[in-house]
Amino acid sequence: LLYKPVDRVTRSTLVLHDLLKHTPVSHPDHPLLQDALRISQNFLSSINEEITPRRQSMTVKKGEVSLPAS
Repeated sequence: LLYKPVDRVTRSTLVLHDLLKHTPVSHPDHPLLQDALRISQNFLSSINEEITPRRQSMTVKKGEVSLPAS
């Protein structure tokens, strides 16, 4: 359930990307769509940067035993 909100932002980012691709540069919404896409991509990048170190610290290679820290 915790991934649902991030997944929604990911899907919205893809929709914004496609919408921007089909919006003429002369359209008044084009700069706004660019800003919205940039903001959502920055948000996803910051989430990814926070999650990656945690994911790596929790990864256990096959055959290794992970013991809790005392």
